[in-house]
Amino acid sequence: MFDIRECDLDLLTEEEFDQLEAEVNRLISVWKIQNLRGNAVIFHDDQHIGEKRRELNSVKHPSVDVEALYAFRNKPVVDNLSGNMLAHPITTPVIEVNKENNKARGVWWSIGIEGLSKFQEIPVPIVSIGMVPGAHIVEDNEWRILWGAWQRTTKNDYHAGWINNMIPTNTRPPLTPEQDRAMLGKYAYQKDELRKPVPEPPRKDTWEQFPDETDQSWLTVNLVK
Repeated sequence: MFDIRECDLDLLTEEEFDQLEAEVNRLISVWKIQNLRGNAVIFHDDQHIGEKRRELNSVKHPSVDVEALYAFRNKPVVDNLSGNMLAHPITTPVIEVNKENNKARGVWWSIGIEGLSKFQEIPVPIVSIGMVPGAHIVEDNEWRILWGAWQRTTKNDYHAGWINNMIPTNTRPPLTPEQDRAMLGKYAYQKDELRKPVPEPPRKDTWEQFPDETDQSWLTVNLVK
């Protein structure tokens, strides 16, 4: 019914017009969510020491531990921004907005390059591939990120390759291999393992199957038990 010309709008019933308007608004939300996630990538952890942070995350949802969120942001993962770079374009967006147009799920691929200098050493050239799954909600009439961060698939020294060289997620204090494997490296590439088909993009019926926006089980519905 949406394959119509402008002159056909007058022929729509009030119900059909409302359906069309709702669908257009959901499409606009997809565009806003793509811009939201694009900003989150460009200003990754802000990477601007001493500057006011751009608030892209939900801070009012009951599931958000705001105190922990702010405490995490106050712990810089590098001593100096000189020589550090994160360039992580996100691609292949798969976004599903609920009928009420106030919640959305999405998954993106991210292929990036990094320059990492934790202290004052010569920066390490890194190439990395990851995925960005997450949920989003409308808060104060704006789309905000509820949860979901870049999840590593591969991250390695540019010259060494990803088969025998995998760099863990940079945190302070450093994660142990077990902690890294349980967090952002949960589904990272391992040369002696079969790749798991996760995180899976949200399906068309994702909000009917998993109505709770904090539910993350939709990411692993295809995992073999």
